[in-house]
Amino acid sequence: MTISNKIVYKTLIISGKVVEYTFDKFTKNSDKVNSNTLLNILSLNSSSEYGLKYNFKKIHSAEEYKNTVPITTYTDYEKYIDKMANGEKNILVNYPISYFGHTSGTTGSQKLIPVTKKSQKFAAKYMALLVPKFSYNNFKYGYTYGRGLMISDIVMTTYTKGGTPICSATSGGMKSIKPILSLMYTSPIEVMEIKDRETSLYLHLLFALKEKNLMYISAVFISSILDLLRFLEDNYKKLIKDIRTGSINYSVKIDSKVKEKLNKLLKPDAARADFLEKEFSKGLQGICKRIWPKLIYIATVTGANFSVYDDKVNYYTDYIPIYSPAYAATEGMIGINPYAENISYVVTPDTVFFEFIPLEHCNEVSPSTYNINEVKIGEIYEIVLTNYSGLYRYRLGDVVKVVGYYNNSPKIEFLYRRNQILNMVSEKTTEDHLTNSIKNTMKALNLSLLDYTTLADNTRSPGRYVFYIEIQEQASLPLKNKIEQLLDKELRKSNLAYGRFRSNNRLANLKVIIVKPKTFYKIKEFLQNKGVSKNQIKVPRVITTNERIKNIIKNEIINL
Repeated sequence: MTISNKIVYKTLIISGKVVEYTFDKFTKNSDKVNSNTLLNILSLNSSSEYGLKYNFKKIHSAEEYKNTVPITTYTDYEKYIDKMANGEKNILVNYPISYFGHTSGTTGSQKLIPVTKKSQKFAAKYMALLVPKFSYNNFKYGYTYGRGLMISDIVMTTYTKGGTPICSATSGGMKSIKPILSLMYTSPIEVMEIKDRETSLYLHLLFALKEKNLMYISAVFISSILDLLRFLEDNYKKLIKDIRTGSINYSVKIDSKVKEKLNKLLKPDAARADFLEKEFSKGLQGICKRIWPKLIYIATVTGANFSVYDDKVNYYTDYIPIYSPAYAATEGMIGINPYAENISYVVTPDTVFFEFIPLEHCNEVSPSTYNINEVKIGEIYEIVLTNYSGLYRYRLGDVVKVVGYYNNSPKIEFLYRRNQILNMVSEKTTEDHLTNSIKNTMKALNLSLLDYTTLADNTRSPGRYVFYIEIQEQASLPLKNKIEQLLDKELRKSNLAYGRFRSNNRLANLKVIIVKPKTFYKIKEFLQNKGVSKNQIKVPRVITTNERIKNIIKNEIINL
């Protein structure tokens, strides 16, 4: 830690205290704040093409808005976004587009989501200021003001015909704080500009291993944390050698000029290399805490379907706390989490205008919605949002459960994506059902799950679920059969509707197919090559319509 590092973090924490005060004030008046947010959005965009179409100037309340403007999905915006991408102005909003966010596309087709300076401002306020403050609140007794390992990048994917950048929301956000990145994170800017996934992982780790006083590790999703730690397990010998010699290994694929810049930042460190060799010789269990004794937390999105990765991450970290700080999408900031011990998010009433569709009405084309003050604890809803970037009454596709209140603003848990459901005979098996079932199965059989996905098999009658799983253990036919039997029982318990349809033979017994090592690594490589940011890659839990991923898996099946 240097004086500059400490100044940056203290500045963020002090600024975050101001935001925390505002956040507390806003959540006490969430309904009024959220209504004002809507009216502000409509006023700012009243003379846009979309605003003129729906006469935003004549709308003066949330109820008038809901009676005038229809609920939308992405297809409703494609013609408008095409115009904006070609450089036309005043289409969905009255002000310039900073960039188009490239959604992950792992659960459907990729989308271009307009992002404006106004929406970036909210993301920056919460992510860059309030998250550090809440992190400090939760971990202040071990807080060292040290740098963190951030698995992120500032890579711009491409540009539209009109010259607007296209990138992931994470990359766009990181680029906005480029001047202070080196003071907050161990990775030099040059590492964050590298597109190749393996190369960036290697260099993120190399510069983090040099840092004895690493305070935290951060990534968008916990799956990226696990990828990093598995990569460390496979490459630690080369990394230690580089620390010893003060030079990047010749096998690392990197531009020669970039390599020269990075090598200037390295110095031979035999003492650190000796220490690392000694710790790795003891095994990988708990390695993070041993090589970084001042590491106090991991900041990443977990919970819901991501929770399948927690146990394996805990193996490497010796149960260092995992803090899931925020719930955000390319489309907008949704919630913030003040407490590291919980995975729930306080709805942020000033970022977007929120509506909630009750679960029982989610299949309707034009369902009635509830406002932020009308949702009930224990109930499940789909989120509809209106943002500062030109999306109006937009169905996000995220299904959440209200679990409490923070002041007068709802606290929500993310459950699943609506398009990630197995629904062959109206049984509605969600990501949540799948995750709980496979976690319980792996735990009961003492197996180490690396990853999994599913599809609905309608090539036979009755239909069945097919689970493709990658495990650390040696595959065998008896093991596969055990997994099938127990997984079917767990799924019956998790989703009672599935159990009923299994009992009356409308669904057949599920099938488990074990795939070769690195199968899901190849899937992630494919998604990145398709244009998905390496920060936003998520393994889809249901792949019924994704033929390319299905083909990758078919080539990796272990024949038993």
